[in-house]
Parts: sequence; C-alpha cells; structure tokens
Amino acid sequence: MTVCRETVFAVEGGALMVYEPPVVRYQGALSDILRALFPVPQQERRGMDRRIAKLLHFIDSHEGNIRWDLGHACQELRLDISGAHAARLFKRYIGLGVREYAKKKRLLMAAERLKTTDLPVKAIAAEFGYLSFPHFTRRFKEQFGLSPTEYRKGRAA
Repeated sequence: MTVCRETVFAVEGGALMVYEPPVVRYQGALSDILRALFPVPQQERRGMDRRIAKLLHFIDSHEGNIRWDLGHACQELRLDISGAHAARLFKRYIGLGVREYAKKKRLLMAAERLKTTDLPVKAIAAEFGYLSFPHFTRRFKEQFGLSPTEYRKGRAA
C-alpha cells in the first residue's frame, strides 16, 4: 500500500497554507483487501464454528447476493440452527452482522468489476443487486470515499 500526496499551496490572508490530501493506492489481491476490511482474529479462525464458516463461504461464493432470508439459508445449508442464532454467531465470529458483511462484500466485488471491466456503472450496480443507481452511488461513496466513476478513473491512472 502506498500513500501519494499532491501538495497544494494557497495564500489566505497573507499566510501560506499547505494542503496535502492523502490518496491511497492499493495493488494486491482482492483476498488481501477482504482480510484487511474483515479481520477475524487468528484464534477465532481456528476455533470458528463450522456452521458459521459454511455460511461465510456461502455468502462469499455468491458475491454477497443472498436472495432469501437467513433462516432459509440455514435450512438450505443444513446448519441445524435458526436464522437468529446464526446471526448472533456470525456477529460474534466475524464482527459484523450478516447483512452488513454481505453489503460490504457486494461493494468490494462491484469495485473489482469497476476496476477490471469497461461495463457501465449502472450495469455493474444492477449486477450486484442495486435497483437504484443513486442508492448504489451513495453506498459506494460511504465505503470507498469516492463515487464509482471517480474510483474507476483513479484506478485506471
């Protein structure tokens, strides 16, 4: 990870002002980014409940798109626990709620798609389950601090 700075000088009221906005550029595998955003303590990884590991794998393999409720997912995966219990365990081991984790996963996958394809931003938003383009843009900005278009331009440079 490298931090680049562009220095901007301005004179305000006779005083020289210096502004250096940090820009973070990351080059690496998506799995490294995911590990940085969703840290799971090493001791908990080894002792992680197999049901939660299975649920985590399910969410990851579906790019964060879960089309049914957690209770149904637990039945489908034969976890033998209720959706509410799965949600509590998931939060305990992962540190995020299931929905929050799935949303972050979808945004990370969308960011990866923005970086690696020339598909229109609206098409990528729809691909990852965002029916409203403004909603996608708001969530993307909250996650990355840039609009999807700015993110794409910044990554291309």
